[in-house]
Amino acid sequence: METLLFTTPGAVSILGLIYDRENKVKLLIDKDVIQADYIGCHPCENTCSLKLKTKDILEVLLLAINHADFEEINTEL
Repeated sequence: METLLFTTPGAVSILGLIYDRENKVKLLIDKDVIQADYIGCHPCENTCSLKLKTKDILEVLLLAINHADFEEINTEL
């Protein structure tokens, strides 16, 4: 995490993908998270949290940082 996303354990965030310019990290997003209106995340440090619209993450951020090829997973038990 420190090498690829420039973050420390406990502070990993979808926003850390901004630093993965070579696309070495594969993003997995749970189906239930994709269906939610908002995603909560850290701004690459765990001193605060952000509430972002899921639609903006999927349609704007991930496209802008070349990570729109995420994999949707289902973790239902």
